[in-house]
Amino acid sequence: MKKPTIRQATIQDLHRIVPIFDSYRKYFGQKKDPDMVEEFLFDRFEHLESVIFIAEQQDEVIGFAQLYPVFSSLTLQRVWLLNDFFIAEEFRGSGVGSQLFTAVKEFTLLTKSKGIELSVEHTNKKAWSFWEKQGFKQDEEFRYYFYKL
Repeated sequence: MKKPTIRQATIQDLHRIVPIFDSYRKYFGQKKDPDMVEEFLFDRFEHLESVIFIAEQQDEVIGFAQLYPVFSSLTLQRVWLLNDFFIAEEFRGSGVGSQLFTAVKEFTLLTKSKGIELSVEHTNKKAWSFWEKQGFKQDEEFRYYFYKL
């Protein structure tokens, strides 16, 4: 298999990202809705609210990572929230995820960020293993909570 191309996506990539983003949502139990996905991603691009990296094999987007900026008031630094990370099923275990995450790490270094934050479902042991291999450690300083509306 040819090594995929990893690069930062632009708004011109929107239509190519929609199918894999919709597959990602379906993987996590959401209904497919390409029109809403396109609208959501368009808004992120239009308002410069996130940064998306894509992995491409020939002309197909086979993976993506979406980062959102958050800020630490205590350290006065930016932190990137790696909110979405997905590799098409047929490409998992091939190294694409590691390559994609390498681009994410390089970006966070270039933007002089404090680090990268992410969360993983309690039941997703494969993801735990992947992220721990990438150097992530479970936070022992803070307990995170979520208030559902």
